[in-house]
Amino acid sequence: MFKKRKGMLAVLSAAVLMTTAACGGSDSGNEAATTSPGATGGAATAAPTTSAPVAIKIMGNYDQPEISETDAKFIQELEKKNNVKLTFEIPPSTGYVERVQLMLASGEYPDVVFFGNTSEKSFQNAVKDGILIPVNDYIKSAKNLEKFTYPASWDQLKINQDGKIYGIPRTSVVRNDGYWVRKDWLDNVGITIPANSEVTIAQFEDILVKFTKNDPDKNGKNDTYGYAGAYNGRKVLDPLLTGPFGLLGWQKAAGGAYEYMNPMYDKQSDAFKKALEFTTKMYKAGVYDPDSALNDGTKQRERFWRGLTGVYPGFAGHYAWHLTEVQKQNPKAELTFIHVQNEKGEVKGGNLATSPTGLWGFWAITKSAKNPQKIVELLDSWLSDELWPTVVDGYEGQDYALQNGEKVAINPAPKNYIRRNSMRRAYDAEFFITAGTPKDVESKIMPWLQKSLDTVIAGKDLGFQPEASKKPNFMDYQKVWDQTMMKIVVGEATVSEFDKLLDGWYKAGGEDYVKEMNEFIKKMEGSK
Repeated sequence: MFKKRKGMLAVLSAAVLMTTAACGGSDSGNEAATTSPGATGGAATAAPTTSAPVAIKIMGNYDQPEISETDAKFIQELEKKNNVKLTFEIPPSTGYVERVQLMLASGEYPDVVFFGNTSEKSFQNAVKDGILIPVNDYIKSAKNLEKFTYPASWDQLKINQDGKIYGIPRTSVVRNDGYWVRKDWLDNVGITIPANSEVTIAQFEDILVKFTKNDPDKNGKNDTYGYAGAYNGRKVLDPLLTGPFGLLGWQKAAGGAYEYMNPMYDKQSDAFKKALEFTTKMYKAGVYDPDSALNDGTKQRERFWRGLTGVYPGFAGHYAWHLTEVQKQNPKAELTFIHVQNEKGEVKGGNLATSPTGLWGFWAITKSAKNPQKIVELLDSWLSDELWPTVVDGYEGQDYALQNGEKVAINPAPKNYIRRNSMRRAYDAEFFITAGTPKDVESKIMPWLQKSLDTVIAGKDLGFQPEASKKPNFMDYQKVWDQTMMKIVVGEATVSEFDKLLDGWYKAGGEDYVKEMNEFIKKMEGSK
């Protein structure tokens, strides 16, 4: 997700934008901006046209409100290619959801607006109130969107289950994330990772224990922990390992009363309890960062960077980011990346509850848009073979330099949030190899990335939330669920308590939840 920064919302003229860009880029102000073609070179070839550019106002969620020079140049390229005039409205990311709510209540809408998830109430209400329009008729000729979007992303946007699609996906790769591991610590405690970067559950446990007990940083102090833990969205610690224990979300059931089942709710399976047993064992062994129950994702990451913990769950595409931060504390630090096998020696993973569909937010078109087709064409062109190399690498002299015919990264890297964080291609691992990445680093990262993409098992729920989950009894019991789960993980309750917890969940509305989820999945599977 985007990092959070502060800023004020405003819309500036193209002249002001280009003055800002010329004066040094992204640190000169806290305001949004608009751009127009012609002030910077390098635009894509476009067919001559005599019609006036179509004005499109975009409300987006980006890390910073000011538009950098490299982003301004790309915007002009988009404008020339599509014969459009773009205005970006960029509220502070810390209050973006609230600003969207205020915008929807005002009755004055941009042409296209970004939403982070289909579960957002403001999005659902905007669909219900007719503020957002379905895009089915406009995407019929969008060949790039069709080619580079996961089918499940389109399905997730059919929120009324009537076939109407209410948005254009901002895709990210669907993946099975693994774990970042301090390679220098592995060397210090005498552990060698197999060449395929896969370890067994027992080997993973051995790493965690030795990182906690064997002074892996060699400072003579007992001040390190194996695992960088953090609470989830409900402030509960999830099972440490999920995929290795067969927790792959909603899948075809092996038996029982329902055709589809999530192992977390399956009374016929002990997979979830096995995952809990392992987690409780590791917590009692002291391998968890003792602040895990208090850590959000940012604190979890920072404590890994500071060398307090040696194993951190994450995405293989973030090698340069993590290595840079870790080496600020220890210039000799090294990182590697691993996946954990299941009991059959396979690597498979997904999500514990809600399935990844590749939908990393989406762009919804409002009823104020005078030319929805042009908006779709704009987003489609972002993914085109003509523009994609620029989306990935940027521009010579701004994003990279050429030395002996090779691209070399410019440091510090320019801010390119609009160019790289507005649209992404599905299945594209190479997107995360940025311009100037040394060949030896690329050869190290690509196998990790490809394995993450190849081993993901997407669930069938598509992010759907059954109506049963919104009932008072169900919502009240969720608190009991969370409290009991936390007690089990930290060893204050036995794993056997989970059976009683699950029985209570079914009585508090879980039965209806599972039934409604099965009805939804059957309907979606039947429409394929």
